Amino acid sequence: MANEFSQAQLNMLLKMAGKKLGTDPETLRKTLENGNADALLQQSKNSNEQLRQALSNPELASKLMESPQAKELLKKLTGG
Repeated sequence: MANEFSQAQLNMLLKMAGKKLGTDPETLRKTLENGNADALLQQSKNSNEQLRQALSNPELASKLMESPQAKELLKKLTGG
């Protein structure tokens, strides 16, 4: 598929997300693979508040979830 992330792209995305959440990429990967995303929210109050604000804005949340990158990441994380 043309929209699939390469391993390098996925690693870069995890690195960027980990930096924003204040965690290392491998811990982030393991947390997401285990389906324990709530643990991510508990790691950083600042990031937690920013995420809540983004998700409370339906227009922004919709744009984020409709991006090809978000769709592909969700597919990879859910094994689909």
